[in-house]
Amino acid sequence: MTYDSVFVSDVHLGTDRCNIKKFLRFLDQLDTKQLVLVGDIFDIECMQKYGTRWKKQHTKAIHKIFKLADSGVNIVYILGNHEGELRRYANFKHKNFIMCDQYVYRTNNGKKYLCVHGDKYSEYSSGSWKQLCFNKGYELITPLSIWLNRFFRFSLVHFLKNTVNGRKYIAKYENDLIDFCTKEGKYSGIICGHIHHGNIRYNGTITYMCCGDFVDTCSAIVEKDGKFKFVNY
Repeated sequence: MTYDSVFVSDVHLGTDRCNIKKFLRFLDQLDTKQLVLVGDIFDIECMQKYGTRWKKQHTKAIHKIFKLADSGVNIVYILGNHEGELRRYANFKHKNFIMCDQYVYRTNNGKKYLCVHGDKYSEYSSGSWKQLCFNKGYELITPLSIWLNRFFRFSLVHFLKNTVNGRKYIAKYENDLIDFCTKEGKYSGIICGHIHHGNIRYNGTITYMCCGDFVDTCSAIVEKDGKFKFVNY
């Protein structure tokens, strides 16, 4: 099936957190008219802090994305909070490639969806003390979670997100984005990343969609004829 659009976020190329094998497999299987990269495809922030973990496979992933563009696939690159150095290139356009801070996606049935990374729309926004604490904790547990998932198929990150505090954090983030979209009054929903928790949630007239990541869950949002679906890879 050829999708009208596929949305993916939080790949974190340039770090050990990136599940590059599954991301390459995702790109190889991709059959879509448009690919929307919903932020933090690179992790420039971590590369600057801790040194780059760039691998040949990471370069291969970039080549595959460019190859998709050359084949006629529209590429939309929304910038995330770990890509501050690229902010200067927001609004860059070249042929069927655009880079931006936000993007309005229109389905064939005329509905509009706001696409943002999500870091600027919540109490857990970039720079807030809550987000800084969350980021530090996430950086500490992710290597262990990746190791446990690889050898024992157990995700520590997924386990912690399902604790009482984890669910509260996720619910607060989702509600903040839904509230923003509702107040805007011109969108049928919002598509985001940032929180690394893939989900499609229907809230009245607003549909909230988070892509997940290619660190732990390895997931994306796909759309065909106005119908959205959450897919794990």
